[in-house]
Amino acid sequence: MNIQDIMAKAISAVEFMYDKKAEIKRNEKIVKPNGANGMGWVPKHLDVPCRLSTTKLDNTVQGGANVINYDVKMFLSSNFDVLAGDIVIVDGVEYESAKEPFVYVSHQEVLLIRKGYA
Repeated sequence: MNIQDIMAKAISAVEFMYDKKAEIKRNEKIVKPNGANGMGWVPKHLDVPCRLSTTKLDNTVQGGANVINYDVKMFLSSNFDVLAGDIVIVDGVEYESAKEPFVYVSHQEVLLIRKGYA
């Protein structure tokens, strides 16, 4: 038995901790209702079981407006494809996938950035 087999057995235990659902959208070429070509956000995955984690708690920057800017790590099954630049919506909060995910046998980790105004 190799390490890949051992890690594969951990999948159900890891997925048991997923307590949220995510929607993943990707900016792709679309055909608009008037027949013109364009770019638009296309849903790629719906109701993806996941879990969020953050290590940085200072989430606002004082200035002309209270800017929300913090990093979140999302854990999800390695069966879903997530690309840098994808939009991820969890509990009505929109995040941007900052980098390519770290994919493991049992799960994947995606660094997300929350941007907005308070």
